[in-house]
Amino acid sequence: MKTILTAAFALTASLGSALAQKEPRVLLMTDKETYSGFMVSADKTNILWKETEASTVRRQLSLATTTVYFIEPVEFTEAMELFKSRNYKDARTKFTACADLYEKVREMKGNFSTLAKFYEMECARKLEDLDGLAALHAKFDPENLLHEYHKLQVKIYGIFWDAVRTKSWSRLDGLVMADEWRKTRLPGNLRAQLAYCHGLALEGMKMPTKALNTYNGAFVADFGASEEITKKAALNCLRIISEHPDVKLTMDLYKTEDYRDDSSGAFLIKEGTALIKLWDKTLGSGEKLPENYKIFLKYPPKN
Repeated sequence: MKTILTAAFALTASLGSALAQKEPRVLLMTDKETYSGFMVSADKTNILWKETEASTVRRQLSLATTTVYFIEPVEFTEAMELFKSRNYKDARTKFTACADLYEKVREMKGNFSTLAKFYEMECARKLEDLDGLAALHAKFDPENLLHEYHKLQVKIYGIFWDAVRTKSWSRLDGLVMADEWRKTRLPGNLRAQLAYCHGLALEGMKMPTKALNTYNGAFVADFGASEEITKKAALNCLRIISEHPDVKLTMDLYKTEDYRDDSSGAFLIKEGTALIKLWDKTLGSGEKLPENYKIFLKYPPKN
């Protein structure tokens, strides 16, 4: 009796899972006609589809002669609205649900289950949940993503962000400097990520001055567009400057005859002051700068 009940519960759970999934809306184009409907299933050679959600009539088309376009589902649209408003926590939950909802067609290129899983990883990255990102990346297959940009981002997750997660600083430094990545043409957002990760590596290797220059590279690569990267890079720069011994010495000498505007400390203070102004104009996106970094404003050049 117990075995029968267990089997019944398992069957019910399986049916519940199947019922929880939805059939995505699609546009199907052949040489002769264009159809719109809902995809029921697909394999390597054919797709099954129906004209309406309620229809029980399935029709078959060959993938050899049919182009499939997925129509963005409302669940994905809602998740993207949260993502664009930088509500990454709630967006992540929505993307996870969307990915599960349309998983039955994940073998098709351009499907929204795979794309939702990609943005689930993006949310994890932006939330700095690198352990969660690593777990999602380990199970992710980027093959059915349509855009090369997305595939490059997935590759960067597994190489650079995972090196940050494991604090493999010397390895990360070597990866960034390798020809494969130095010579690869990357969009500004991805180039900024590499610069930021490299800055973390240089700090981890006790080279803060080099890290400062590298963080500046994140601004140059994608100024203001990758807000979470440029913001973190700016704060790291301000921290490095404030902790620099030359800066502390210059502050001590500021009211004495030994102070020089052309000293390295004074130069770094000017860098910090410029960053503060950039933060207020664009980098901060309305976020208040920590008060301790505003100290640079008290040491303007004397000449």
